[in-house]
Amino acid sequence: MDDCDLEKLSIKPGSLSPKFHRNTTEYNVTVASDVDKLTISCLTSDSNACYQILGSDGSKTLPLKEGDVNVIKIEVSAEDGTTKVYQIHAKRLSAKDASLTAIQLSAGSLQPEFNSEILEYTSVVPSCCSSIKVTPKAPDKKTGVKVCSGDPEVSLNVGDTAVDIEVTSADGSNKQVYTINVMRKWLSRLVSFTDPTLAMKYECPITLGPFYKPVSIKGSDPKHIFTEPLIDEMTRTSKQDPLDGTPLETEWKNCESGLDAEMSAAIVQCLYQYAGCQEKVKYSELSAHAKECSHRPKLDDDVAGECDTCKDCSRKLLKSEGDWHKASMCTSKFTNREIKHSVKEHSWEKKFSGQGVGETNIDKLVTEAKKHIKDYRDNLPKHGQAGRFQDGKSPLDLLNTAAINIACAIKKDAKKAELHFQLGLILEEHYYAQDMFGLKKDDADLDDNFGGLTIGTGQSAKDSSKEDDIQAICEQRGAGANAPLSRQLQAIDEEYKYLLDQGQSGKADYVQNLYIWKSKQATQDGKAAQAAADQETPLGQAYLKYLDALSLDQNNVLYNIHVGRLMLLQGNTDDAIQRLQLAVGLKPTFILARFYLGLALALQKDGAGSRSKEAAVYLHDGVQHVLQLGTAEAENDKDSSKEFCLHAEDLWRQSNVQMLRGCVQLGGLLKKVPQDKYMTVQDVYHSVALAASKNLCSLVSRGDTYQSMEWVLLDCHANLLEILLETQTSNTTWIAQRCQRLSALILSSTLPKSIEILKLQEKTCEKGVIAQPWSSPALCQLGTSQLAMYDNSPDGAKDSLQEAKLSFRASIEQEGKPSIGGHIPEQLIKSSWWQDKLKKEKEKKAAEEKAKTPAASKGQPTGRGRGGTPTRGGPARGGTTRGTPTRGAPARGATRGTARGGTARGGSTAAATRGGTAARGGKVAIGKTSSATKTTAATGGKSAAKTASTKSPEPGNKQEQPADSKPCVPVPVNAPLNRITYPARLGLARALSRETEDYKESEMLYNDVITMAPQIHDAYIELADLMIKSEPLKAVDVYARYPFQETSSFDDAYLHGEIVRLLMKHEQFDDPKLQKHMIAWGRVMGIGCLEKYVEILDSKFKTELLKNVYAGVNNKSVDDPDMQAFFKFKMWL
Repeated sequence: MDDCDLEKLSIKPGSLSPKFHRNTTEYNVTVASDVDKLTISCLTSDSNACYQILGSDGSKTLPLKEGDVNVIKIEVSAEDGTTKVYQIHAKRLSAKDASLTAIQLSAGSLQPEFNSEILEYTSVVPSCCSSIKVTPKAPDKKTGVKVCSGDPEVSLNVGDTAVDIEVTSADGSNKQVYTINVMRKWLSRLVSFTDPTLAMKYECPITLGPFYKPVSIKGSDPKHIFTEPLIDEMTRTSKQDPLDGTPLETEWKNCESGLDAEMSAAIVQCLYQYAGCQEKVKYSELSAHAKECSHRPKLDDDVAGECDTCKDCSRKLLKSEGDWHKASMCTSKFTNREIKHSVKEHSWEKKFSGQGVGETNIDKLVTEAKKHIKDYRDNLPKHGQAGRFQDGKSPLDLLNTAAINIACAIKKDAKKAELHFQLGLILEEHYYAQDMFGLKKDDADLDDNFGGLTIGTGQSAKDSSKEDDIQAICEQRGAGANAPLSRQLQAIDEEYKYLLDQGQSGKADYVQNLYIWKSKQATQDGKAAQAAADQETPLGQAYLKYLDALSLDQNNVLYNIHVGRLMLLQGNTDDAIQRLQLAVGLKPTFILARFYLGLALALQKDGAGSRSKEAAVYLHDGVQHVLQLGTAEAENDKDSSKEFCLHAEDLWRQSNVQMLRGCVQLGGLLKKVPQDKYMTVQDVYHSVALAASKNLCSLVSRGDTYQSMEWVLLDCHANLLEILLETQTSNTTWIAQRCQRLSALILSSTLPKSIEILKLQEKTCEKGVIAQPWSSPALCQLGTSQLAMYDNSPDGAKDSLQEAKLSFRASIEQEGKPSIGGHIPEQLIKSSWWQDKLKKEKEKKAAEEKAKTPAASKGQPTGRGRGGTPTRGGPARGGTTRGTPTRGAPARGATRGTARGGTARGGSTAAATRGGTAARGGKVAIGKTSSATKTTAATGGKSAAKTASTKSPEPGNKQEQPADSKPCVPVPVNAPLNRITYPARLGLARALSRETEDYKESEMLYNDVITMAPQIHDAYIELADLMIKSEPLKAVDVYARYPFQETSSFDDAYLHGEIVRLLMKHEQFDDPKLQKHMIAWGRVMGIGCLEKYVEILDSKFKTELLKNVYAGVNNKSVDDPDMQAFFKFKMWL
C-alpha cells in the first residue's frame, strides 16, 4: 500500500553514479557534448504504484542543456498516496569545455588533490623513479588530451620535471593546460661524470656536487647557478647573491630546467665504483641502477665480512681484526669496567618527581611518557614555519610532561637502568628542541604545573648574565658593545691582566672563566661542548643520567656508546676511548660502536697514530652505513625519520654533527692510509659536503647545530681545494672558481669572526689570486678579506690595511682588461705576500737546481794528478766532486714555494656593514663615458693616483721591487674581460677612511659607487658618516639622494631615521625633508619611533607639521574626521 520505491532506474546513454539502489535518491551522470537528450527507464516495486518525470509532459526522453547540470526529478506515488522523489543530476558537457575529471600517476600523488578548476600540481617521487606514467581522464571522448610530446610515459630529470597536459575542447575552440611539477627526492651522493669537464660545469658552488633543481640569479653575468633548496636557505634572511654580495631583485630566481635536462642526460659512474662496479648510466637512471646494483653494501647494524670467534672471550669478530681485538678490546683480558660514578637523585630531578602525576604503576608511567613524546615529535615546527601552540600544548610542555612521568617512575624503582637512560634521552632532546627547532619558553608563558621546573630555564639566564658582563668589559675597554669575537676576547684578556696587576685575583679568576666560556664559542663544537660539561644544562643533565644507567648496567653496549660520545663532545677523549673500546669489545661487529671508537681514536691530541688503519676501517664502515641510510631514504616515498621519536635514539641521522665530523676525520685518515675498495678521499669530502648542505636546508633554527654544519661544509671545501691544488695544478680556472666559492661561503656563513676564520678567508683569496692574478673579482675578494683581517684583528694589523688598499687598486686597474693573461698588476707585485711568494718560488727553484747537480756530474771522469785519484773514504769512480749534497740536503721538490698557507677551519669574515656589498644595477658597460667611470676606469681616477703617490708608502715601496717571474702571460683568444663594477671602489673607500683624516678620495669613491649602483645603502651611510662631524647637514643631503621607493623597506628606514635625527638635532624644523622623512620612517617603524621628536615639535608649536606627519603616517588626509578628532584631543586645532 505504501511502497513508493523504484525497483529499476536506468538511463540511456550513460550510467548512473552511484549504482542504482532503491533507497538512494540522488544520482549523477555526465554525458558528452553531442548528447542532447537523455532517456529515462523506470519500474516501480509495487505494481499498484505509479511514477511521473516532472516537467517532461509525460515523455521519457528529456532534452539536455549544453554546458549545464540538468536536474531530472522522478516522483513515485504509492497506492496510499505516499510519495518519494528520485533525482538525476545530468551534466551535459559543453563542446567548449577543456577540462579533465581526473589525473592518475604511476608514482607519487598530486598536491593538492585533483580539482578540474586547479591547473597546477606538484608530486614528489622517490629518487629511483626515472619515469612516470601520467593518465589524464576527460569527461568527453571527443575532448583532445595530449601529455607532453604525446607519450604518457614521461622521462624524469634528476630534479624537477614539468609535465604539461594540453586539453582541447570538443569543438576545438578552447585549450587549457594542466601542469604537474614532478620532483624526485634529492639523492645527496657524490656523482662521478665520465667527462671530467662536466663535473666543473655542473658543480653547485655550495655543495660542490651536481646541481639539484638548478636555479640562476636574475641579472648575474656570468650566470650564478645554485641548487634551489640551498639558495632559498641562504637568502632566507639576507637578500644578497652569496657569490658577490649584490642585492637580489624582487623576482630574482630563474629556473634552469634546460640545464637540469642536459645534466640528467650526462653519463656517470655507478655510486659503488669504489666497490668494483664498472657500469656507466645516464644520471637520470643512476638511482634506479644503484638500487639494484650487485655491489651495493648491505644495510645492516653489523659489519659484513668473514667472522671468527675469539678464543678468550668467545665473541664473534672479523677474522682480519683479531690483533686489534686482543690488543685493547678483548673483555676477558680487559676486565676493568668500573666507572667513578654513583647513582643519586639530583636536585633538578627531585623537582620533576615532586610533581607527581597521581600514577604509581611504572609501566603506565612509561606508556604515558611515550605518548607525550610521540605528540611532541608530531608537533615540532617544520622548516620555514613558526610554531604557535595552545597553553600547555607546546612541544616543550609535552617533553616536560614526559620527563615528569619518567622521573616519577625512577622514584618508584631507582635500580632500573632503562628508566635513567630514557630520562637522559628526554633531557638531551630538550637541547635539540631549543637548538635545532628554536623552541624557547618564557616564564610568563609556562603552564602553571611546570613553571618552576622547565628543563634548562636557569641556564639561559646564567648565559645572558655572562654575555652582559662581557659586553660591559668591551665597552670599558673601548671595543664597543657589538665588537667581533676576536676583539671581545682581547678586551677580556686586557681586563684579566689589569685585575691581576691590581691584586684582585678573585675578580681576575671570574674574568678568566668568562674568557674560557667565550673562546669556546669560536671552536667547532661551540656551545654544545660547554653544554655537555655543564650540569645545569639539559645536555649536561642527560650525560649524568646516561652515567646513572651505565653504572647500573656496565655491560650494556648502548649505554657505553652514549656516555662515550658525550665524553668526546666534552673533549675528554681518553675516557671516551675506554668506554667505546668496551662497547666494541662487547659487540665487535656493531657498526655504531665501531664508528664512535674510530672517531675517538682520530680525535686524540696526536691523532690515531699506530691505530690509524684501525680508525680508518671503523670510520669507513660507519660512513658507508650512514650514506646508505641516506640513499635508502631517497629511494623511499616515506619519511623514515618518523620511526624515531627522539633525536638521540637515532644516532645515524645525518643531522648528527658527530657523525659528519667522523666523515671528515675519515678523509684525513685515508690521505695517510689509503685502503683498497674504500671510497677515495674526494668521495668522502664530497659526500660530507652534500650531507651538511642538505642539513642546512632542513634545520628550523640557526643555532649551534646549524653553525656546526657550516664548519663541516667549510672543512670539506678547504680540504677539496687543497686536493685540487695538489692534483690539478694547471687547472687554474677550476682552482680560482673553488677559491671564489669558499670565500663567498665564509662571508655568508653565520659563524663568529674568529682569527681562524679570518686567516682561512685571506689564505683562500690569496690562492685564488695566485691561480688568476688578472681577475678583478679575485683581487677585490682578497682586498675584502684583508680589510676584514684589519678590522677584526686584536692587534689592528696595519699591514693588512695597506695590503687591502693595494688589492683594491689592482682590482680597479684590471677592469676592462682580460681576466686571463697579460701583465700582472703592479699593485699586486708590490704586495708583501706576493713578494714572499716569489721569494719562496726562487728558493724552491734553487733547491731543485741544487738537487740536480749530482745527476749532472754523474759519469764524469775524475781528473788524474794531485788529489785526483780516489782514496779510501773518497768518492767512488764516477762519483761526485766537492759540493755534492750530503744526506739531509733538500730533495728535489722538497721545498714548496707557493703561498698556499695553512688551511684553517673557518667561517665568515666581516666584509661589509649594514646590508653588505651591493647591487648589479651598478654595472657599467666598458667604453661608456659616464661620470662615474671617467675618473676610475683604470686606476681609481686622478685623485686615486695622486693619493697613491702622496700617501705614506705601501708595503714593498721601501725597497726595490723584485722582477715578476712571469711579467706577461699570453692572453687566450676570446678571454673574458673584467667588468667595471663598484665593489672594489667601495672596498677602497672603506680602507682609505680607516687610516686618514683626508677623506677626499674616499668621498669621490663613495660618490662613484652611488652613481654606479644607486641602491646600495652602505655607500650613502658610510659617506654620510665621513661628513657628520664636520658638515652634518651635508650628510642629510647624502642620505636624501637615495632613490626611495613608494613603500620603504627596513633598510630604507635607517636612512629616514638619520635624516630626521640630524635635522631635529640642528633644529631645521622648516626643512621640507623633515616632514617627508618623518612620515616615511613612521610608516615603517611605527609612530612610536617619532615620540620624542613630536614632543620637541609640539613645544615649538609646529602644529601644522605635526598634523601632516600624523595624517601621513596613518595614510589619511588631514581633514579626515578621525584625524580631526585626534588633533582636537592634542589641542592642535
